[in-house]
Amino acid sequence: MMKLKYVLLVAGSLLLAACSEPEKTDEATQPDTEVQAPVTEGDAPEAETTETEQEAVPDSEPGKVPLATDVWQSPTELTFDDTTVSLSSDLWLNSMPLIGDDGTKPSNRLHASVKLQTSDMKTLPKGIDIFQVLLESEGKQWLVKDNLEIRAEGELTLEVVLREGPEWAPGSRVDIAVIFLLGGAEHIIVQHDVALGEVF
Repeated sequence: MMKLKYVLLVAGSLLLAACSEPEKTDEATQPDTEVQAPVTEGDAPEAETTETEQEAVPDSEPGKVPLATDVWQSPTELTFDDTTVSLSSDLWLNSMPLIGDDGTKPSNRLHASVKLQTSDMKTLPKGIDIFQVLLESEGKQWLVKDNLEIRAEGELTLEVVLREGPEWAPGSRVDIAVIFLLGGAEHIIVQHDVALGEVF
C-alpha cells in the first residue's frame, strides 16, 4: 500500500508539472507583448515632435519684402471725401553745357515737377504734408526727403520741385511715389512709366 501511494504521488506531481508548463509559457509571452507596447507608444510622441518642429520652421522665417516693392504696389489714385487725388509729373535732364562731376562731360542732372492734384476741379483736402518723394528707373532709386520745395497752385494742386538729381539716361521710364500725411495717417500714391525728357 505504501508503494502504491508513493507511485500515485509521483504520478500526480508529474501531472501537475505538465499542466503548469503551458501557463508558464503564456506568462512568459505576455511580458514580451507588454514590453513592446510602451516602445510603440514612446515612438509616437517623437514622431509628433518632429512634425511640430517641421511645421514651425516656416513660422520662424517671416517673409521680408523690400520697402520699394510695397511702394510700387500702391494705388495711382486716392479718394478723400469724394475728392480723387492723383499725380501728374514732368521729368527732364538739364543738358545745358555745364561740366559734370568728373569734369569730362556735360551734366545731365535730373529735375522733376511732381504734382499732387485733384480731378473735376475739386479742392485738395486740407492738411496734406508731403515728406518723401521716391523715383526709380531700371533698378536705380532717388529718394528725396530733406528740404522739399513744395508749392501750392491755388487749392487744386501741390507741386514738389526736385533739382540736381542723378544722371540717368535720356528716354528712361521712371516710376514716382509720393508719401504724405493726412489726418494723422500715412498715404502713398504712385505714377508709373513717366518718360525722362531732356532740355538743352
